[in-house]
Amino acid sequence: MEDRKDRVFSETLGQIKPFEFNESVAHVFDDMAGRSIPFYSQVEQMTASLAATFWQEDTAVYDLGCSTATCSLLVYEEVQKQYGIVPGGFEIHAIDSSAPMCTEANEKLRSRGIDSGTIHVRHGDILDIDIKNASVVIMNYTLQFIPPLKREGLIRRIVSGLCENGVLLVSDKTFQTHTDISRIFIDKYYDYKRARGYSELEISQKREALENVLVPYHVKEEETLFLKCGFSSVDIYFSWYNFTSFICVKR
Repeated sequence: MEDRKDRVFSETLGQIKPFEFNESVAHVFDDMAGRSIPFYSQVEQMTASLAATFWQEDTAVYDLGCSTATCSLLVYEEVQKQYGIVPGGFEIHAIDSSAPMCTEANEKLRSRGIDSGTIHVRHGDILDIDIKNASVVIMNYTLQFIPPLKREGLIRRIVSGLCENGVLLVSDKTFQTHTDISRIFIDKYYDYKRARGYSELEISQKREALENVLVPYHVKEEETLFLKCGFSSVDIYFSWYNFTSFICVKR
């Protein structure tokens, strides 16, 4: 739909304010994510497939920073596909700090006829959420927005709330070890955005809005964080230039 197309930064803005997931962003988020995040739909599908594989009966799935609940919905569908039905006791806690995102998520789930008793969309700060009896925790393009000084505490709480053999699935924008390589990868990323219809104005204004709001880690720095916080293994299940997806297992 034309009114769902991302034009948030298409007009010259006198003052570039820090990026936020407000109503205007939430309304066009699916288009924004699909055109701004390389292989977005594929990564969400891969994440959902892994989540369904590692889900354990009578445990919960947490989707932290769920945005419009795209991944939560895919997890639901994958579990249904793998089990033939949606098993009793299966539930997803989809949490986002943006009220407009939660509104969009609930509307999407209602349009698909998904029972709200299975996917619970909650408006809240993931730094305050109590994670219990989880076999899967998902953070797709969420950790990068958490203030760096608060990331370790969040990951430790996730580890504590995961059951044995539980997994954390994380996708983030990342830096590379070598500065020149990072710069080249970022240039390739902007080429990707241009190819999907974003103008130089949109690219530059969004980049400025995200400054100090989205703070990437180096790939090895992120891996080290996960291991330091108690995961026994960390592996990469997707990588495209400056975007990386990790699967972290608790043994």
